[in-house]
Amino acid sequence: MDIRLIITEVLKKRHQKVANLEKIRQGLSELEISLDNLQQMMNQTRDQTAGIPSDFVNVISDITNNTSHIHDKIVAINLSVAHLVKRFGKETINIGVAGKARQGKSTLLQKISGLSDTEIPTSNELPCTGAKSKIYHYEGRSYARVEFYTQEEFLKEILQPYFEKLRLPRPILLERFREILPDFGGETNQDRNLEKAIYEKLKDIHHAFPSFYHFLSKPAEVLELSQIVEYVTQSHGRTKYFSVRAANVYTKFPNHDVTGLCLVDLPGLEAAQGHEKKLVSSLEQEVDAVILVKLPSAQGTQYDADDYKVIDLINDSIKEIDLTDWLFIILNELSDGSNKAQVQLLLDNPPMTYSKPTILKANCNDTAEVEQHIFSPMLKHIEQKLETIDKQYVKALATQFDRIANELRGILHPAHQSLATELPGLGMDMEFSKLFRQFMGDLKVGLEDLVLTIRQEIQLLGAEFEQKVIEVCAVAKKNPPISEPMELARQYKVFGGWNRAVEEQLNHLRAYLTEHLATHLDTYLQAKIDEKLTAFVSQIFPNTFREVLLQDNQEGNNSRLMLKVLLEQLSQTKQPILYTSFEYILKFSFAYHSHFHYRVREEMRGLETYTDASVREIVPNDATQENILEKAEEIAAGLLERYQKTVYYVNKRLSGKEMQTDPGRAIFSLVEEIKDRLIRTREIEEEEWRPFLSEMRGKLWTEAFGHFEREIALKRQWQQAMEGILRNVEYVQTGFSV
Repeated sequence: MDIRLIITEVLKKRHQKVANLEKIRQGLSELEISLDNLQQMMNQTRDQTAGIPSDFVNVISDITNNTSHIHDKIVAINLSVAHLVKRFGKETINIGVAGKARQGKSTLLQKISGLSDTEIPTSNELPCTGAKSKIYHYEGRSYARVEFYTQEEFLKEILQPYFEKLRLPRPILLERFREILPDFGGETNQDRNLEKAIYEKLKDIHHAFPSFYHFLSKPAEVLELSQIVEYVTQSHGRTKYFSVRAANVYTKFPNHDVTGLCLVDLPGLEAAQGHEKKLVSSLEQEVDAVILVKLPSAQGTQYDADDYKVIDLINDSIKEIDLTDWLFIILNELSDGSNKAQVQLLLDNPPMTYSKPTILKANCNDTAEVEQHIFSPMLKHIEQKLETIDKQYVKALATQFDRIANELRGILHPAHQSLATELPGLGMDMEFSKLFRQFMGDLKVGLEDLVLTIRQEIQLLGAEFEQKVIEVCAVAKKNPPISEPMELARQYKVFGGWNRAVEEQLNHLRAYLTEHLATHLDTYLQAKIDEKLTAFVSQIFPNTFREVLLQDNQEGNNSRLMLKVLLEQLSQTKQPILYTSFEYILKFSFAYHSHFHYRVREEMRGLETYTDASVREIVPNDATQENILEKAEEIAAGLLERYQKTVYYVNKRLSGKEMQTDPGRAIFSLVEEIKDRLIRTREIEEEEWRPFLSEMRGKLWTEAFGHFEREIALKRQWQQAMEGILRNVEYVQTGFSV
């Protein structure tokens, strides 16, 4: 199959897995949080152990002790999945090329990519490559794109690791790096020579800092290939490479269309650079196979400590993949054949590692050999193994998690069973039954007494209502909104006559009187209802019940608020009658407009304008254009007389026996219906009150049930926490099985 199509297909399958891997990550993150919460719950439980059975404390202690190490395992596997998400989310298949200085790494990159010394310089002296470069196969016109570190990235990813490795005080701000470097005091350390080399490298960065500082946090730059050398090499005093996060080169490879393939130049294997973390990060997240270039010396050679260090870094970065499947050691054979015997020696005696990497030999300076013995085998590896390796990687993580899942289930299932909440014993049942009977008895007596009290107060409420009507009407008579004579004269002119002007006045007076009555009487009526609701709540509910309803209330002792809270505690499905009863109480309304106005309105006929009779009675017969102001005074007096007479009739109607007892009877009917709904409805006592109060018994009767309820609540909290963990475990396992 065409290698380009193979690369495209592999990338497509990887991208399809990313969304599911993200879900797995989310599940693992929730597991981390859930296990953290177990420890927090344990700490909280220790603070309130008084009265909690010791066997319960022992069970939850075992849970936290036995799961603490599992938390670390989940953190590790979640990190691996995060790396896998980045790996599978890439738009390219990446081959990392690594090697110490002067081993032929840059030469190999040239031969594969077709680039020259101008873009990838080589040297027999100091290391040339200073910044990580990525070389992409690109069918269009070649170019380069340079990405720079931000100032914060440079501080945290480049500088601070040096200071940490040397045990020097870390600079918190980048500007502090401009100051004089602290002296290196590690002359007596075991690794003093290595640390001295690292310190000298840090001095180089410090010395060059003013020359490249201005590149930090700059946007990426697009360059010609001929310019790239200035940004990626450290020869000839160049320093820009310090500021470069990555140099991306886009060019057409000479022998294959490998669109979707990228070569990653991995600097940092020289011990003095101390950038192992950066290398490991690249290996974990972006490299799919690694080429390690080694140039055996003609004077004698072996796999040395540095080689094993690099192999260990590669192996440890992704333990789920065998070195056989992704590490290729290239033994670089010199053109003159002077190290041929040493190459063969290393080929015959591979490094003594647990997993054996693939070892190839080729002259990295020979394009044909590189094509035949290195690049073609790499492409064949991608074609034949990469998809399988991806599956093995995911399967390895799934297997790891299966072990974690089995361990968690082995801990949590028995613990959950041992914490199964038991029903109250016989003694608890008997105590609750006694308190329940007492509660219902008090409720019935309280409601019957309240009904009797309200019945006896009907006449008293009527007299009180009559007095209130007199007060409201007396206020209504004062300062009615009748225009002054001058204003009436102006209205005469506006309307072109007295009839329209007087009609407007009558309409205003009628509306004013209606609003005045409604406002003041509604306030009074609502206050009376609230007064009786307060009596209802205080008389029928014990203090403890009211305290429970008001425990989270910031507004004081408010009967309506208490009833609202009670309604929220009730279930429409479990306690439908209680729910609708208290909902009815809260919604009950007794207002002027709904109960009185339609009858009182008959007494306001004197302020009507539907016929002209009222107007004719007010407008003098001898009113003319010549006596407008004089007649305006008479009309104002007539309007006042008509208004006062109307208020008198309204007062008389509202104070009459027909309406006087309405408020008292309305309140009586409310209380009587409350009684019937709450205690006289069939089966309400056993089917609704008993289960409702049973759920609240710990709060209502704290002394009798508080300790028991706290223990039950604590057990439920731990059970729910364990159930949540087990659900997350199932969720993650399902994700891995997709």
